[in-house]
Amino acid sequence: MDLQHQVATALNPHIHESTKIVIALSGGIDSVVLLDAVSKLELAKSSIIAVHVHHGLSAKADDWLVFCRELCASYNIPFHGERVKLDDISQGIEAAARQARYGALAKYVDAKTLLLTAQHRDDQTETLLLALKRGSGVRGLAAMPTVLPFEQGQLHRPLLMTSRASIEDYAAHLQLQWVEDDSNGNVKFDRNYLRLEVLPKLNQRWPGFSANVARTAQLCQQANQLLDEIATQDLTIAKLASDKLCLERLGEMSDPRINNVLRMWLRDFGLEMPSQTMLSQLVTQMSSAKRDSDPAICVGKYSIRRYQQAIYMVPNDVALVTQCVEWTLQRPLWLGQGIGSLAVKEFIAGNALRKPLAGEVVSIRFSVAGNMKVAPLGRDKRRSVKKLLQEFKIPTWQRQTIPFVFYNEQLVAAVGLWIDKEFLASNEQEAISIELLIPIALMK
Repeated sequence: MDLQHQVATALNPHIHESTKIVIALSGGIDSVVLLDAVSKLELAKSSIIAVHVHHGLSAKADDWLVFCRELCASYNIPFHGERVKLDDISQGIEAAARQARYGALAKYVDAKTLLLTAQHRDDQTETLLLALKRGSGVRGLAAMPTVLPFEQGQLHRPLLMTSRASIEDYAAHLQLQWVEDDSNGNVKFDRNYLRLEVLPKLNQRWPGFSANVARTAQLCQQANQLLDEIATQDLTIAKLASDKLCLERLGEMSDPRINNVLRMWLRDFGLEMPSQTMLSQLVTQMSSAKRDSDPAICVGKYSIRRYQQAIYMVPNDVALVTQCVEWTLQRPLWLGQGIGSLAVKEFIAGNALRKPLAGEVVSIRFSVAGNMKVAPLGRDKRRSVKKLLQEFKIPTWQRQTIPFVFYNEQLVAAVGLWIDKEFLASNEQEAISIELLIPIALMK
């Protein structure tokens, strides 16, 4: 049948000897048809498993789990059932269920896995129309891609260009059995409203409507890929560090390119795409802020802040262990979440900090008086800590997280910035190098 050929054409190029196929099996007609079609692929027969996610949202959920287990047994396909709880429904039950479902499926996906889901062409139409309702841009109108990365493996939607009518014809021809989700008739859910009330009328008036919408989604995917390629180039130009963009370089770009760059930058940090209003606010506040101001815009678990001619992505969850802690130098010292650890990396000679003398207590402090003065190597006179932090162009919010090294009550160094030349090791003294070890998770 045509549907069988479509599935084979979509999947065979991606199936190799070591490929594992995981089918997301809800028990509805779409996933049952997908299971049947994939089970007939010669290349996939020995590597298929099915996973059913039990959300517990319906009184029939236990029955669906039993049905899926028995169905897989009839195909001699290994079956796994996953029970999940929806703890956070602030974004809606549909979104929470989807997030929980993919979280459960992720357990079965490694680098050699193809995760298959059964979305079809009519689902694609619904997704694009919902994106239009939200006022989404090209990325939203691209709807669902046929293939995308998922965990270590890939997620494939081999039925995405197949109509619901073709799926129903396939199931009827082979007399397949499936379950019906009673919530599918509830039009308070946006997708059900589109499926039951809107799309039948649109397809009746324009029989090619869903196919044309699917083609539009494909064109938007191509456009989105092009925008991402441009954003990657522009981000390379504007990026001073992974968490820092140059405002001067951004200012040389057109407004659409600035917006494009900022969206990719936010995406790199795992943040949801901002609304156009929020994006405009970000651009306005960051570009027009006075030089001595410190604007901050909260975006998820980060804040975007400006210092001089750069904007920074700053974690909101930085937590210092304490304002002052003694350290023996014998093992790394954990400084707190969002900062990292201090370690004595090596004993060195030359312009380096001398090893503490017997009786000198080493402590690390995060807050020192701005008028405290030190004499950094290479400076002709003593300067206040406040002036030095300004000279080193340390943003105001980062100053509270700089580890200052004290010998007894004497400030001897700011890790990564300077060493007071009065505490440099002489030729007869041992020298140490104190370095900040940053967790990989922070080194974006």
